[in-house]
Parts: sequence; C-alpha cells; structure tokens
Amino acid sequence: MSTTTISGGTIVDGTGAPRRRADLVIDGERIGQIGFDVPRSDRVIDATGKIVCPGFIDMHSHSGILALVEPELLPKVHQGITTEVPGVDGLAAAPIRREHHAQWRAHISGLDGNPPIEWRWQTFGEYLGQLPRTGPNLAPLTGHGNLRISVVGMENRPASADEIRRMCDLFRRSVEEGASGLSTGLVYAPHAYATYHELLALARVVGETDTIFAVHMRFEGARVIESLREWVRIGGESGASIHISHFKAMGKMSWGLGKALRDEVGAARANGVDITVDQYPYTAGSTMLGACLPPWAHALGIEGLRRALKDSAVLARMEPEIAQGLPNWESYAQHAGWENVVVSSVESSGNEWCAGRSLADIAREWQCTSFQALIRLLLEEDFAVGMIIHMMDQGDVDTLLTMEGGHMIGTDGLLGGKPHPRVYGTYPRLLGWYVRERGLLPLEVLIHKATGLPASRLRITDRGVLRAGAYADVVVFAPATVADRATFEDPRQFPVGIEHVFVNGQAVISDGRPTRATPGRVLN
Repeated sequence: MSTTTISGGTIVDGTGAPRRRADLVIDGERIGQIGFDVPRSDRVIDATGKIVCPGFIDMHSHSGILALVEPELLPKVHQGITTEVPGVDGLAAAPIRREHHAQWRAHISGLDGNPPIEWRWQTFGEYLGQLPRTGPNLAPLTGHGNLRISVVGMENRPASADEIRRMCDLFRRSVEEGASGLSTGLVYAPHAYATYHELLALARVVGETDTIFAVHMRFEGARVIESLREWVRIGGESGASIHISHFKAMGKMSWGLGKALRDEVGAARANGVDITVDQYPYTAGSTMLGACLPPWAHALGIEGLRRALKDSAVLARMEPEIAQGLPNWESYAQHAGWENVVVSSVESSGNEWCAGRSLADIAREWQCTSFQALIRLLLEEDFAVGMIIHMMDQGDVDTLLTMEGGHMIGTDGLLGGKPHPRVYGTYPRLLGWYVRERGLLPLEVLIHKATGLPASRLRITDRGVLRAGAYADVVVFAPATVADRATFEDPRQFPVGIEHVFVNGQAVISDGRPTRATPGRVLN
C-alpha cells in the first residue's frame, strides 16, 4: 500500500477551525497522520505556501447520465470536487420502467444529456450497477418525477391515496438499493402537479429513512418567500431534512429579497426545522430550454408535446402564457426577458451556431419572434436543448453566500454544449474572487460550507474533514493564484491553482494535470 506525504502545507480541515501548519500523510485510501515528524513516504508533495483541505462536495450535480460515458468527470475534479450529488430537481436516472425509457430520456435530455447508450436499468439498484468507477465519488438521489411517472404517468392531476402510497414504497425501495435521498423540482413535469399532501407524505418517508429531500422550489421569483414557507411547513410537519437547491431570488421583480430569504431560513432553523440550502456563485442560472413552456404542456408527454408545438391553436394559447406567466407558474421569459435566455447546448450540428446566443438573437437570425424561435429550436432538437438565464442580482448572491448555518455549495452544472461557466469554475471562483479578492467570507468558513457541512448533511461518515482515519479526499491549492478561467463566452476552461486532488487516496489531479484515474465510488 503506497503512501504520500503532503509536506509543509497549511491545513484547513473542513470543520471551520482555524488553519494550521502541518504535514499530512495519505496511507492507502485514508489519511494516516496529520502533524510533524511523520514517517517517510513513497511520494512527497511540497505544499509550502499552499492550502490543504478536504475535497469539495457538489450538492447539486447533473452528472448522473454523463458519468456512464465520461466517468472521469474532468470538469469537476479539476476544480477540486471529490463527491457529487446527482439525481437532483426530481429528474433522476432511476428508477424508470422500461416502457418509459424513451420518453424519460427525451424529457431530461436538456438537463442531463442523452448520450448514445443503451439504458439497461429499471430499478435504482440496477442503475447503480451500470455505473462505472468514476473520478469523484457519487451520492445519487432518486427523483420525485421518476416516482410519479412510474405510478401516475405524466398526467396533470393529483395522485390518489393509493398512488401516493406506491410512490412512497418505491422511494423506500430506492433507498434500500442505495439512493442517498429524494429530490423534487416543482417547476418540472410530472412532479410539478403534486399537491401539498403528496409532498408531505413523501417528506415523512424521507424522515423515516433518515435521508434528505432536495427541493427545487415551486417559485424562485416574486413569490419565493411564499414557496420557501411551504417547505418550512413541510419540514416542520414531517420532521424531514429539507434541503433547498440553488437558493436564489430570480428576476428583477425579486431583487433585494436576499436578506429576507436568509432571515426566513435562520428563523426556521431556530424554531427546530431541519432546513439547509445550497447555492452557486453566479448571477445566471441554467436549465433545460423546455422549462420555458408552461407546465400543462408537459403533461401531454413527449409525443403529445411534439404534436402540440405544431398546432396553431395550442401555440396561440401558449404564447401569452409564456410572456406573462400563470398564477401557479413563473415564466423564465417573463422574469428574464428573451435577450437574457441564452442557448447553451443543442444535439444537432445544424444548430450548433445557436449555442451561446440568446433567443432574441436567434429570432433575429431566423427572422421570426423569440417565441417562434423557442418552438422551432425545441422541435428541431427534440427538446435536447440547454439554456442559461441571466436573472439574479449580485447583492443578493453575496447576501446568501454569507449566510450562517445550513448554507452549502453546488455547481448545478449542465455539462453539454457551451455550458454555464459554473461547470468548470464554481469552487475556484469562490476561492479566488469571493474570498481572496473581495474578502466576502473567511477561507475556513467557505471550506466548511463546501466540505464538512455537506458531508454531515448527507450522513457521509469519514469524509469532508481532514483527520487521521478519514478517507483521503484531499485538495491542495495555491491561495495566491487559484482562480476560475471559465467565462460565459468561453466556458470550457479549467481553473488555475488547483494543483493536486485525491479521491480515496488516489490522485485524480497531479501537478494541475488529470491522471484520468477513476477511484470514486457510490456512497450510501
């Protein structure tokens, strides 16, 4: 069993404790010793002037499908991520019955991609069995949408008591097979059609199984406080661990709500509600372009939606709804404006030119309206289109990043096409621009938000901290130079300053270069 000594570095151990100088020995897959006068190792890394910390835990990942074909997940390990949580937004890889494979693949393709592989799984356990060894560890969630399509289908209606019971049973089985928890995304079909009663029933099972419920809330714009309170209430009634995904105030009409959101979470936690959040450090979001359509449209299913988007009567109904929103649906176009909705990925070579251009710009090229460009692009790409939406205020981003208690980090990165720069730059951006250049929060605090706190939230033992006996998920970075290089114009750029990354004791980044090792495993 080989050993590596990381010598002369400054340890930031992931607990929030002050930094200290010490050597760290990696012995096999675990940390053997931290201190001075450590035994001689097979390899010595001079970390003088460097920070040594636990590997970062990405609480919101869209790598669940891509990991099957690109298991190294280089955009993630290059930025120091050693554990990812895929299966978010209620749109997971499993469980999914064979008869729903084609529809589900198309439905989630704008988020998770649709590589040309055979889906040979139905249960969550079968999906885990298909995963190869990966660069980072994975702690996958199962999706509320998966449960609903399996039991109710894509129908826009409340689930019956028996259907809710069956969804709860399917979730329990998925946990038994290795799921780390449940996710939902109440802007996405079919789980957007869930009632409070259904969500509460599922939350109670989350509590029973001692897992987490990761939530993309129903509203993130002007009604975001109302939506947050819905989940505070569910958490209080169920006793479940509620985790709010990509916490934000979306659209100009909600700018300035960051402090109120922070205070709501703080008050809920003070009252005993087990609620936490994650956030990415950018003013733009990213999701699938199909999310621009009103939720009722997705209840038609993929085949029905293909027909509907060619029906002039349906389009006449849809266009004003997208422009103005609906009582129970926030429209991205309404909140951001078409000039701020940017295509990030497409499947066909014919439309590659659209990547990086706004819907308004594409419409000018095609000499049509932005709504018509949206419909044309979805049809031509069979819905496999990603988008970036510029819609947040930097002041709100800063306010939420400095939250005390229950705040973590996630990339929410869609990996295809010309992606959001957060896929490549989230953690280096935090370390460089937010901590070193702006001094927005102390380094020890940020690293705790990215390591020890999420490990505790996920019930992952012996990770997220640097101590003897813990798994050797370790990052060495240069605090004076670490920085993101990914931009919206050129996002596929690896960061600088992340010099060494170890997963389970094996180097996945060495001297800033990938080793292409895949020592990661499924954590459950």
